[in-house]
Amino acid sequence: MSFSSEWEDIYAAGAHHSVWPWSELISLIMRHAAPYKSQTPCRVLEIGCGVGANIPLVHWFGGEFWGIDNSSSALESIKSRFGKKVKLAQADFCAEIPFAGPFDLVIDRASLTHNPTLGIQQSLEMIEERLAPGGIFVGVHWFSKDSDDFTRGIPSEYPDVRKGYKDGPFAEVGLVHFFDRDKIESLFSNFTIEVLDHVVSESYTPKPERLAWWNIVAKKK
Repeated sequence: MSFSSEWEDIYAAGAHHSVWPWSELISLIMRHAAPYKSQTPCRVLEIGCGVGANIPLVHWFGGEFWGIDNSSSALESIKSRFGKKVKLAQADFCAEIPFAGPFDLVIDRASLTHNPTLGIQQSLEMIEERLAPGGIFVGVHWFSKDSDDFTRGIPSEYPDVRKGYKDGPFAEVGLVHFFDRDKIESLFSNFTIEVLDHVVSESYTPKPERLAWWNIVAKKK
């Protein structure tokens, strides 16, 4: 179990270079973490920060940003745009999180979902330790077993994890983990789950396709 080298190749090739957060993430952060109400700057840690799409949002509401990713290309992209305005660490976030915290908010935009169950469990344990009392975790696009892609991928050595995608949204990304409700609730048993949304999107053009994912807001007990 380790960082999938495919992601370094993807970022180095200029793919997955998102420049703004997904609307679901913005909505969940604003409704449930309310960082704009804080008397002090909200301390935000992003797990799998990629090329920094969420940094403008954090700076917009006056927060301070820490990011962890194991892709050197992605982190270099962030440094070239934001310099010393952010704090970064290159590491496998399922094995170590080099920041002590405490953090008011931890965010994950479809990064933990590319790991086996054990790695996700270990990362969530470290996240819980680093969250301030009452701190919030917001995760979006944890892939659901209701997705067509769950049956299209090649089974891996890990339960509920697929690999080998050659086209579509998971092309060449390595491991892809799919969840049902029971597994999500088990993984977050040490948190208070405040939101657990199951989102289904059905497309008909250019080809019929069913996508589904989980969005999660969990509070440290």
